[in-house]
Amino acid sequence: MGKNELVSLAMLLGGDYTDGVKGVGIVNGMEILQAFPVEDIRKGLQEFREWLDGFGDPMPSGDADDDKPAYDAKRTLFHKKHKSARTRWVAPADFPSQAIISAYTKPVVDKSDGKFSWAKPHIDGLQRFCYESLDWSQEETNRVLLPVLKVLEKNSKQRTLESYFMKYEDGIKFAEVRLYYFFSAMQLYH
Repeated sequence: MGKNELVSLAMLLGGDYTDGVKGVGIVNGMEILQAFPVEDIRKGLQEFREWLDGFGDPMPSGDADDDKPAYDAKRTLFHKKHKSARTRWVAPADFPSQAIISAYTKPVVDKSDGKFSWAKPHIDGLQRFCYESLDWSQEETNRVLLPVLKVLEKNSKQRTLESYFMKYEDGIKFAEVRLYYFFSAMQLYH
C-alpha cells in the first residue's frame, strides 16, 4: 500500500483532518480503493463521490487499455455489492477536499534543528494571554491554572525502566506486579 492509498483511506475512514465518509469502515475502504484506484487521489475519490451521489456510471470512461477489463470487472463488482450503500454512506460536503489532500500530502512541519525539551509553563505569559484573549483577571487565571500546575508538578517525575522492577534477595530482578493492576484487570472481566 502506497502513500496515495493511505491518504485516501484516511479521507474515507476519518483522520487528523477529516471525519471521513460516515458508514465506511476499513473493509469497505479497501474495496473502494480497488474499485476507484487513486494513482491521482483527487480523481479516484471524486469518481467514488460521483458514484456515491448516484451520478457515477458503473463503467469507467476513457480510452481502452490493457488494464481496462480488470478495472471494469472490479468496479462492476463493487457497484453490485454496494448498491444499497449509497443510502447509508454520507460524505462530507467538500469530499474530496483538495485542502485536506494537501494537508496529508504536504504537511506543515517544524524544520528547526533545536533540541526539544520540556519546561515549566511560563505563568506570567499565561496570565497575560488569558487576560488579553479571555479578559480574565489574574485571580481567575490562577484559580484555573494553579490546580493544573500542581497536578503537573506532582506527576512530572519520569520513572525509569528500572523503577518497574524489584529484586529478589539474591539480586535477580523481576517485574513488579501491583495488586491494583490485577484487580483493575479482573474488573474488566466481570
